[in-house]
Amino acid sequence: MKRSLIDRSSLPLIGILIVIVAVVVGLGASLASDPVSSAVKNDRIISLLVVLQEEGKPVATELFLYYPLTGKGAVLDIPGNTGLILKSLNKVDRIDAVYAKGRPQVYLREIRSLLQTEIPLWIVFDEKGFRTTADLLGGVDMFIPTAVDDPGPPRVLLPQGMTRLDGDKLIQFASYVPPDEDDASATARRQRLFQGFLRAIAHQSDWLTRPDVFPAWRNAVKSNMGSDGLLHFVRGLANIDIDHLLMQRITGTRRIVDKQSLLFPHYDGDLVRDIVKQTLNALTVTGNGSSDVHTVELLNGTSVRGLASRLAEILGSFGYDVTSVANADRQDYAVTKIISRSTNPEVAKSLGGVLQCTNIGPDDGSFGSSDAEFTIVLGADFNGRYVVGHKP
Repeated sequence: MKRSLIDRSSLPLIGILIVIVAVVVGLGASLASDPVSSAVKNDRIISLLVVLQEEGKPVATELFLYYPLTGKGAVLDIPGNTGLILKSLNKVDRIDAVYAKGRPQVYLREIRSLLQTEIPLWIVFDEKGFRTTADLLGGVDMFIPTAVDDPGPPRVLLPQGMTRLDGDKLIQFASYVPPDEDDASATARRQRLFQGFLRAIAHQSDWLTRPDVFPAWRNAVKSNMGSDGLLHFVRGLANIDIDHLLMQRITGTRRIVDKQSLLFPHYDGDLVRDIVKQTLNALTVTGNGSSDVHTVELLNGTSVRGLASRLAEILGSFGYDVTSVANADRQDYAVTKIISRSTNPEVAKSLGGVLQCTNIGPDDGSFGSSDAEFTIVLGADFNGRYVVGHKP
């Protein structure tokens, strides 16, 4: 008799492995086919990479985080010139060097590695798809702080103030780089574009998902969600709090590598990874106001020059609005203190978590009056990133 190649005793184990594989595949298919329902059912945050592509390269890349149970969302801008050691190329280069037209998988893998977080979903808009989406929505309302009239080529003409832009104008807004634009301004421009675009989709989700409209939009974009996933995703956006999106960015140091100006994230990427962790926690906090932009006043109570300015950049990365930076009344404070005027203790605790400071108290008037929600007085225990060595 011919012997079987499989030992009968191993059949139960093989059966278990088949079941496990089927469950994993099923969960992946469920997430892709209906990410919103899956996130609600499993109490998860939706993580989606959105790429606007022009001439085969990203002009804007945003990590969109959305928690359907609270309706809260966040956006992290990822500049194309972010510098790091790219594992897929085995060299230092800008992160978008690995991007392939319409196929963001390798690009996504490098972003996951940088942020050390799972990003299972992606959507790509090329010029045609972006234009089609905007025109299906009847244009997108955008605020343009300064009018642009650049003869080009190509010519760029954008009006000042709040205006509704069609697809062609939106692409101009996304790709045009003013000559004096710094990193923070570039990030703010891209995020204004994304927020306006997302607002238009959320407000017109019923229209965009109509049976006679949705196929035209589905054919205009590329995504790993599939038709059902995109349909449920757009419908789920109707509940998002667009006006209170947490807007965050990657900050770092500029260096020239191979004649390119690259932005290397602070602390070898640890800062942006902290930003993502803090954001994921903030999105799950219930109650009003946790996604508002919180104002902070910084006072340097040490003799170290530039310490408060350094923290201002860090807090800006986390989405805080630093209203003023100044010296404290003296420069010999030993311990850092956070003065809170907020009615929400969780917000104060979250700010303390950014710089690992637990010395948080109410405003007793000892540092004068301020309209800021928080005042941070830096002491000798602040090393430029964290509070260390002292206990309040």
